[in-house]
Amino acid sequence: MDLADPHELRATLRRHKIRPARSLGQRFLVDRSVLSAILDAAELQADDDVLEVGPGPGVLTAALGERARSVTAVEIDARMVALLEDELAGRPNVGIIRANALTVDLYSLGPRRPTRIVANLPYQITTPLLERFLADPRRAPLVVVLVQREVARRICATPRDGRERGYLSVFVQSFAEARIVRRVPARAFRPSPRVESAVVALRTRARPAFAPLGQEPFLKLVSDAFRHRRKQLRSALGHEAGLDRERAEAALREAGIAPERRPEELELDEWIALARAAGTPEG
Repeated sequence: MDLADPHELRATLRRHKIRPARSLGQRFLVDRSVLSAILDAAELQADDDVLEVGPGPGVLTAALGERARSVTAVEIDARMVALLEDELAGRPNVGIIRANALTVDLYSLGPRRPTRIVANLPYQITTPLLERFLADPRRAPLVVVLVQREVARRICATPRDGRERGYLSVFVQSFAEARIVRRVPARAFRPSPRVESAVVALRTRARPAFAPLGQEPFLKLVSDAFRHRRKQLRSALGHEAGLDRERAEAALREAGIAPERRPEELELDEWIALARAAGTPEG
């Protein structure tokens, strides 16, 4: 089975009487060079255990199964589960689980804790999936995902990138070193989306960058400030973050941050310094 071939993909979907579901954001990869880039970025070894979310008809699943010790593929669409179980029946190291990746405990599904997460993520649930992948202390050492290019740019954005930097940037970079592996044109998918995509590699940290500060209060401070990103920090911190203007300015001074700066202008280490000065408790 070579589902990276658009003709074979079409024939397989027709044989199983499946049409891509727009409601699930189903877009299937049909570009071998992109597939190779994903596999190379995942740095797979024979003893790796891989978690895949949203395998669709299995173009990536089959390739992962050839390289890894085990692959656990989580799919919400019963039609795709039936297709995968049929087409991958000869691969005992590949397990197909029908589940909602946004509600199930992803890290308990496979035979062992995953050492890699590799996935072509549905655009509409990319952010909540990344939160589930990274915020969990069991996070895999390496996460490789195919996402909308705009999201990839936000994930990797620095203060020099201006408006592209937001909560997602600080969140991801708190847990991982992020890099864009390559751009992916719309024609690499069937059906083709209206936007470009990108492969992103996230090499995760054993401990979050903000440790020993508590994870929930640190992320809440950052999230609350970015909800008012047009305001200067002395004002942005005075809303959901629970700091009045006087306390916000005192914390900013203690952290060595000018109060007129805006949330997207702060480096990760400045967010950590600000959280510490604002009295964020340890976890």
